[in-house]
Amino acid sequence: VDTGYAVHISRMSATGRYIYVIGRDGKLALVDLWMEIPTKVAEVQTCYDARSVEVSKYNGELGDFTDKYAIVGCYWPPHFTIMDGETLEPFKVVGVRGYTADTNTYVGDPRVAAIVASEHKPEWIVNVKETGQVWLVNYTDPMNPTIKMISSALYLHDGGWDSTQRYFMVAANQSNKIVVVDAL
Repeated sequence: VDTGYAVHISRMSATGRYIYVIGRDGKLALVDLWMEIPTKVAEVQTCYDARSVEVSKYNGELGDFTDKYAIVGCYWPPHFTIMDGETLEPFKVVGVRGYTADTNTYVGDPRVAAIVASEHKPEWIVNVKETGQVWLVNYTDPMNPTIKMISSALYLHDGGWDSTQRYFMVAANQSNKIVVVDAL
């Protein structure tokens, strides 16, 4: 399936029906795995250089958001895009320019690295690499997402959940640290 240039991350939908594929060219492809031959059913260009994609996975007392929204994190321009999980229609573009967690130095081109979805809350964890900030992005209202910014260590990169999916762990490679966020 043609999904773009230099595929970087592929994420399964919560239902297992779709796979979201982001290439470094910033193109997000949605592949339907339940078709007789897996087929790309939607595509969107979110930026010129991207590294991460995730889909909403929360289903609880605040509602069922399973596969309802997707998010793409971009290197250039520095932002993330929230979109419809089935059509990939963009809802919101959020810039990530800001100040570093350590010296409060302005960074004009921070990159969005790893993004993961919580199954305990309707939110994504977004790493803003050069600022050393971990953003908890609540997507209950995708047009007006609530964002909690946590200062951590510079150059956040790849990360993932512990076995309980309570703690998010991410490498801050240039700081030679592992950052652990209690996501509950």
